[in-house]
Amino acid sequence: MKKARSVPDYMGRILSPAGVPQGSCFQIAPGYLVTAWHVLQMTMALSEDDGDEGAVFVDHLSTPGSAMIRATRVAGDKKADLALLKVEDPFPGSVRLVRSSDAVAPGEELIIVGHAVIRDGPDRPDLVWTEARGEWEGQTRRGDLILGRLRSMDVLQGMSGAPVRRRKDDSVVGVISARYNTIDGWFSNSVWVARTVELRELCRGHVDLTKDRWVGFAAAGAAFSAAEFVMKRKAEAGTDAVREATLHVPANSSTLEKPSVVDKTPGGGGAPDAMDAPGPPDGLEEIAENMGTAVAKSVARFIRDYLF
Repeated sequence: MKKARSVPDYMGRILSPAGVPQGSCFQIAPGYLVTAWHVLQMTMALSEDDGDEGAVFVDHLSTPGSAMIRATRVAGDKKADLALLKVEDPFPGSVRLVRSSDAVAPGEELIIVGHAVIRDGPDRPDLVWTEARGEWEGQTRRGDLILGRLRSMDVLQGMSGAPVRRRKDDSVVGVISARYNTIDGWFSNSVWVARTVELRELCRGHVDLTKDRWVGFAAAGAAFSAAEFVMKRKAEAGTDAVREATLHVPANSSTLEKPSVVDKTPGGGGAPDAMDAPGPPDGLEEIAENMGTAVAKSVARFIRDYLF
C-alpha cells in the first residue's frame, strides 16, 4: 500500500504489547518521539513485563502494522501531559519547525493527523488515521498550568499525542492532550493542547529545539520573517522550475542582503529572475539591515537546512 501524502513521515502510533494502537506520537528529532503522558502510562499498564519499565512499541502511521519498533521512555511531564521516548529504529522524518504556542494568533488554521477510534458498525473496518482541521482559540489555565486551546469538530479518540500543526507552514504549535466532552453545550468542540514551551523543557538534555527550528519569540522574529518570505516565494514559483533561494552575507559586513531567487531550470543560465523574485514586503528590508552578521548566518543556515 502506498504511503498517504496526508500523513507526515514523522507520525506514528503507540502500541500495546499485543499491537493494539493506544494513541499517537511523532518524531521530534531522529530517534526521539513525543506522545501524551496519559497514553504512555495507559500503554505501560497493559504490559505484563515488570522488568521492562518504560518500554512500549510504536509503528509508522503511514504504514500501520508494517513493523513494531521498541521505544523507551527517557523523560515525562505528567502535569503537562507530555512524554519523550527513544526508539531503536528512527522514523524516516522529523518535524521541521516548532513554533511557540504563545505566538499563534487566534483564528489560525490548524491541521491534526493521528490515530483515530470511532464506532462505525460491526461490518466496517476500523479507522486507522484521520485528518482533522481546526482553529486556534488561545489559552486557558487549569490550576497552575497554562494550556493551549483549539476548536475542532473532528478530533477523535486516539489522537492524543499528535502534533498540532499550523496549516500554512506545517510548524508544530502544540500536542493534543484531550478533547473536552461537554454535557451542557458550553465550550463545545474544544480541545486542550500541551504548549510547546513545556515540550521544549521536556526535550532539554535530549533534543535541542532552540537551535534553528524554534520560532515565534522576539529574538527569532526577524530571522523567521526572512525565512517565511523565501518560503512564500518558493511556493508561488510552482513546480515547473527548480529554484534555489540564497541569502548573501558579504565578508566583513554587518548587514544581510535581501533574498534572491536563482533560476536553476535547465537553460536558465543561473541568472536572478527579477520577475519571479520581487523585493521583500514592506518592513523586511529594514529588519534585514538591522540584523547582525551572526543572525544573518543563522538565517542562511535555517533556510538551507529546513526550507530546501
